[in-house]
Amino acid sequence: MHPDRMPSISLGIIVPVGATYDSHHHWHSSDGVLNASVRFDAGGYSNGHIQGEPAALRELAAALVEAADQADPDRAVPEAVAS
Repeated sequence: MHPDRMPSISLGIIVPVGATYDSHHHWHSSDGVLNASVRFDAGGYSNGHIQGEPAALRELAAALVEAADQADPDRAVPEAVAS
């Protein structure tokens, strides 16, 4: 088995429109790096948080915006129709 220094996980999160987000949590890691987290409450017992260094959170945010843009019917580019 290949040794992996980082634990691996596969995770799916479904967040409905109207979920609430709280991004007011910041701390320094033991090596002095500033980290942050975004907590979300999707209603009922559904909540969680995503945490990491600012650059990692920005990369995630950019990927989420790109995915939303690609799935948004108002912005999707229609496929070419053969004539």
